[in-house]
Amino acid sequence: MNNKSWIIVESLNNWKEDKKNNFKLIGINPKKIKQKKISNGDIFFTYISKIKKFSDCRRVISVETHETPSNINYDKDFPNCIKTEIVKELKEENWLELKLLLNSLEIFALTKSPQLKLLNAPTLINAYDSNQLLKLMKIDSLNT
Repeated sequence: MNNKSWIIVESLNNWKEDKKNNFKLIGINPKKIKQKKISNGDIFFTYISKIKKFSDCRRVISVETHETPSNINYDKDFPNCIKTEIVKELKEENWLELKLLLNSLEIFALTKSPQLKLLNAPTLINAYDSNQLLKLMKIDSLNT
């Protein structure tokens, strides 16, 4: 599998907006798609800022940007969105706490400032970290 895995960061409000829409879209800056070379089929692990937890795993269906529908009320202006699908949504009580992952994910264990890694999201993660998150989220396979 040569798809890349990313950590994306959303506010709780924006996550709830995505959930209302069955995670079929996510607001994103088109520049970041090009800069970071996000591709169809890539995997997003969603990190919720402020509450510092991972909530779900999504697959990018299409990096072709669309105008964000007016019924989506993001708390940050995202005029554009891309198509995604949910791989697995964790129940809120099972969301993964960042502090419990700081030593088990290389992206955090090998840096002085885990928060800085998240500020630059979407943040590319390696296969080891991707597999760790898949295990923790109890996702057996990414095959459709």
